[in-house]
Amino acid sequence: MPERPLKVAVFGLTEQITSLLECAFALKDFFAVAGVADLNPERAAAAARRYECTAYDDVRRMLVQTSPHIFLAGGPTYQCAEWISLALEKQCTIWKETPAGLTFEQAAEWIRTCHRQGRHFLLVEPHRFHPLLQIFEQMADQEDINYWHLISLVCRVPQPPSDPQERWRYDPSLAGGGVLIQKVYWLLDELLLHFGLPQQVYMQRANQAPDRQQRLSTTEDTAAAVLRFSDSLIGEISASRTLGPPDEFLRICGKECFITLRQDQLTVCSHDGRLLQRRETSCSPTEWAGRFLEMYVQHLENPQQYPLFPPPETDLRTMAVLEAAYLSAKTGMPESPSRILEVGGFKSDGLW
Repeated sequence: MPERPLKVAVFGLTEQITSLLECAFALKDFFAVAGVADLNPERAAAAARRYECTAYDDVRRMLVQTSPHIFLAGGPTYQCAEWISLALEKQCTIWKETPAGLTFEQAAEWIRTCHRQGRHFLLVEPHRFHPLLQIFEQMADQEDINYWHLISLVCRVPQPPSDPQERWRYDPSLAGGGVLIQKVYWLLDELLLHFGLPQQVYMQRANQAPDRQQRLSTTEDTAAAVLRFSDSLIGEISASRTLGPPDEFLRICGKECFITLRQDQLTVCSHDGRLLQRRETSCSPTEWAGRFLEMYVQHLENPQQYPLFPPPETDLRTMAVLEAAYLSAKTGMPESPSRILEVGGFKSDGLW
């Protein structure tokens, strides 16, 4: 294990990043917050007082002066991309909020660099450490993979008109995409963790811009996609940030029942609608952040016994599926995530 405590430098004090900092600050034998920076100087100053470190208005200077082991990047990717690249030059491990990048190419370069340097690129994704995910996977594993025939991923999150600070979400160059990459990532992530990479992805997308020229230069409000995993298993994605009713779930349908996973609820129902099982549990910010840090510390101390969760190739696969979906929307043809991985210099399963 590297020298302890591991120094952490932070840019972007979002809610998720702050939750992680709170838990890291409590584990002083393992982590030390060395510096914080944020676009809001007052927020950075308050965090510096809380975590007994220095607030910086220059991220470059923070990285030079603190020489951190870990760079924790929060907020939109376009705001932190420059600093992630600089942190990689200084051979930092990267912890970042979703998505892994604006494009597959960008994410692949960051992940490849970390791998080459013997560092880690980890996404700060709370749902990965939710107790219901483990229960969902155990239930799905009870049956042979051929038992499942249809996967439904629904993400409808109607939002009011954005304030000026949120306009970046509608600019493809700043957001990478619309509702699919911004809102569906966690559900797609959980789907791929269990079922692996689909063979093909076909997607159509739309937005509510008033004229064709604006529609071509604005990220999608609505997306519908089909994922082909095998001759007997297909998936469907229905996502919208403008249309309701509000709902987010991942559902797998088998020969005798279907399992539905929502953020804090898991149900098993028969095909005639009878409820067979129901579990509800919440996961506080402290709980998921604690599990994330525990996983990482255990891996550093004994990597053979405690592999990283999820495996390093997970985010490459997720980004490859997203890239295939957006490419399909342009070409009007099904696209292969495996092909995208291979063109990017990876094996078809995302491994090096």
